[in-house]
Amino acid sequence: MKGKLFSILLVLIFLISISTIASAEQFIKIGNGSEPAIDVGKIVWTASSNIHVYDLATKKETTIRSSSASHPAISGNKLVWRDESSGVPRLTVYDIKTGAMSHITEDVDNSSIPAIYDSRIVWSANSSVYIRDISTSTQTKIAAGNNPDIYDNRISYDSDSAGDTPQIYVYDLTTKQTLDVSQYGDNMFSHIYGDKVIWSDFYTRLGNIRMYDIATGQQTEVTSGDEMTGYDTGGSTDISGNKIVYLKHNDLANMDLGDLYVYDIDTGKSKQLTSGNTVQTPSISDNVIVWSDSGSIYMLNY
Repeated sequence: MKGKLFSILLVLIFLISISTIASAEQFIKIGNGSEPAIDVGKIVWTASSNIHVYDLATKKETTIRSSSASHPAISGNKLVWRDESSGVPRLTVYDIKTGAMSHITEDVDNSSIPAIYDSRIVWSANSSVYIRDISTSTQTKIAAGNNPDIYDNRISYDSDSAGDTPQIYVYDLTTKQTLDVSQYGDNMFSHIYGDKVIWSDFYTRLGNIRMYDIATGQQTEVTSGDEMTGYDTGGSTDISGNKIVYLKHNDLANMDLGDLYVYDIDTGKSKQLTSGNTVQTPSISDNVIVWSDSGSIYMLNY
């Protein structure tokens, strides 16, 4: 009987080991650094104040030298990041194909974090949202606000200009109309993809993630949490297609770290992808998710 139990135990250990290895193989380490972003088969991140670009098709990594690069964003073959190597805050724009580099210095401060879609770059400075079309070299102030994101002809951002707590707005570059999509709460850190806008509601639960569908006018509570189950920190979120990635943390002293989850918009269900409460800054494009963890950059084809 003991021999049989021992055999069963060995089988269970073997199966657990296989499961663990299979799970680990899904996560591929592609480099060292932080602040990864992804778009159309290319991943960008920072390491030692330089910019690194990894091509998923060729498995080739390229380094773009800088002495003070942070917060990179990518769209196709266009890169943009905040650069303070000159001693003055500016945004650096880089073309991966041609190697051409230019700088945006007007209306940029040391809190400006860029987002890019095609040839349009958005950022905030001094509580105002700006857009620059690098194909025409035209720059415009959109509104009073912070933390903008852009997809196609729409820009999302947060602003408290109309009250005591920030609300999430979407500005349409075609119609010149602005829509308040949050309507209540203390809302920040929006991201936009197609008709979907996500943001973090800090009025309750320190970052409960909400989503608004511009096409239907419906708002969805993506996550919920409390002291017992762990807060959902929407400060680190991203959206692509029908997937939302976010961090769920259990340490109120450090809301930049957490476990990685993916939310399926079609099913309304979340799935935990990592454990250890050490993941930072997840980003998603199609079904590829990237994030940083303890100084390493990881990728998952979900």
